[in-house]
Amino acid sequence: MTPRTRVLVALVSTGVIGYVAVGSLLGRVLGDTTYGQLAVFNEVVRLVMDAYVEPVDLDRTMNAAQRGLAEALDGDSAYLDPDDFAAYQKPPKDSDADVGLVLTRRFSFLMVVSTRPGSPAEKAGLRVGDILKTIDGQHSRQIGLPVGERLLRGAPGSVVKLMVLRAGSEPLDFSVVRERLAPVAPSGRMLPDGVGYLKLAEFPARAADEARGEIEGLRRAGARGLVLDLRGSAWGPLSEGVKVASLFLKSGVVAKVTGRRTSEQVFNADASRAAWDLPVAVLVDRATAGAAEIVAAALLESGGSPVVGERTFGRAPLQKAVPLPEGGLVLTVAKYVSPKGNAIHGRGVEPTVPVAAPDEAKEGSDPILEKALEVLKAGAQKAA
Repeated sequence: MTPRTRVLVALVSTGVIGYVAVGSLLGRVLGDTTYGQLAVFNEVVRLVMDAYVEPVDLDRTMNAAQRGLAEALDGDSAYLDPDDFAAYQKPPKDSDADVGLVLTRRFSFLMVVSTRPGSPAEKAGLRVGDILKTIDGQHSRQIGLPVGERLLRGAPGSVVKLMVLRAGSEPLDFSVVRERLAPVAPSGRMLPDGVGYLKLAEFPARAADEARGEIEGLRRAGARGLVLDLRGSAWGPLSEGVKVASLFLKSGVVAKVTGRRTSEQVFNADASRAAWDLPVAVLVDRATAGAAEIVAAALLESGGSPVVGERTFGRAPLQKAVPLPEGGLVLTVAKYVSPKGNAIHGRGVEPTVPVAAPDEAKEGSDPILEKALEVLKAGAQKAA
């Protein structure tokens, strides 16, 4: 905090006292708690500055307060100091390699949502739910999500050191080599009994176009039903999820975007864009997030398709970078919701056919896929 800002803080604090003095009375009359909360905050600042046992580092204290305010909102919002905000807006050179982790904040730490397929992180053995305690020695409790994501990136071939907290284990140390990661395209194959299988491991740009090609190939191969596997899929723009979901819907709402300061946006299905109109079962797990959740919610509520597996992660925010006099704020300003308006962000999509993924998968065994095939077979027999 600069000397000029210190003066401004003092002036603002003085103004807040007057604002609160008048406002607290209005708040009691009108039933608004905002004034009372400001009064408490102002009193906390005064007591800390005047009475704490040791002299207070104002820069550190105010930065911590600003970070805490943003991070209390959700796992993706963050306050960034000037250097970090500048790096967020203009990433450093030689930072085009990554380890392939999708992160959020949980329990005041950075946590792994998913590992990208074939990435260094997946090969190293990192898992969904792992807590990153430190990144190259920097404690994740002291940094926002955008900073953590930046620290994982760097030059190809460089190494990032991670200390990981995992349930039931002592802290684990990983040294992961960064690589340039190519997007993973949708892939399809035929299963027995005329069932097609389409895996969307992630949602890069053009995922919908590539998925359409795979769907058409499966239809030519004689597929009469389809398993859409979205397990572990958490990377890619949310808008691509709307496009992919539209491949399976001829009518109805695909998704909605809502926000307190933004007009509701509704995405409707277009029959001319649909590529599949036969039975489909959707596979999800706790590492399913983002665009994949939009697809799962759309096929569940507008398509009536069974969703098999575990509750998804719950991450579908739209964010805005807001410059401040010192630093900036990365703020969630809107979010995708399901066709019926059910929250995805922070809640996830609940499967209609719950199946727990095994901690250690046995060779040749896939209980979620097996259950989905049972569901499709039962649906076909009922239709017949």
